[in-house]
Amino acid sequence: MSRVLVVDDDPGVRELLVQSLQDAGLDADAVDGGRRALEALCRATAADRPYAAMVLDIIMPDVDGWQVLEAVRSNPLWRHVAVLVLTGHANGTDDVARVSDYDGFYVEKSGNFLEVISAALRRLVNAA
Repeated sequence: MSRVLVVDDDPGVRELLVQSLQDAGLDADAVDGGRRALEALCRATAADRPYAAMVLDIIMPDVDGWQVLEAVRSNPLWRHVAVLVLTGHANGTDDVARVSDYDGFYVEKSGNFLEVISAALRRLVNAA
């Protein structure tokens, strides 16, 4: 089963995402911030149980999503991780382009974002 790491500082969003991803047949873990995301990626790599994908909030205290995305894309052991950037703030075309530069996907926390994320992750991890 493909593993997905959910990174969001909002406990309600984390819970919704994990449940939605598990319902979609994915193995989902969650952490509450960027620093913990990097630690989880390290542990998963060391245990030879890497994550196939990550749902990453951008606006977080301590280490933000942009810093996590930069670390993921600069580490050859993590470059395979598909990243869906999730944000509650419409950040405009500049941020969408920035996510695209990192080979990520951009999803806003609105409407049916849970269904969009679940469907996208199923496709991404099945294609990998």
